[in-house]
Amino acid sequence: MKFAEQLEAWLGKSLAQDIPAGVVAYSFNLFEYSSGDYGIELVGASEFDPDDGDWASEEVWEPNPRSLDIPADFCCSDWETCLRDTRSLLQSVLAKPTTAVARLKSARAIAIGFVDGDLDVIWQRAS
Repeated sequence: MKFAEQLEAWLGKSLAQDIPAGVVAYSFNLFEYSSGDYGIELVGASEFDPDDGDWASEEVWEPNPRSLDIPADFCCSDWETCLRDTRSLLQSVLAKPTTAVARLKSARAIAIGFVDGDLDVIWQRAS
């Protein structure tokens, strides 16, 4: 199964779970294992402030399972490539009319970034 299919299946299962009304934004957090491989996790935050890079630390929801391993051939063992390609993949997924995407877009914003790094807002509801 391609990583895009794995990601969409994980999102479908994750976003079918109960999500508290207090979730106002979602963050996809990339992280690196000690082995050099990468993973992605999804969290729901109770705050969103585009001028405050720490808004995603106000976690009030996480799916079970919280994370998904990213295949090494997708990231090529380079964090910048991993971030760029995962961002692009998520933007493609967000363009699809699925139930999971609708749940994500019920929030104020969706971001991606490395844990303890800068977040890039990849979708924001128009004001």
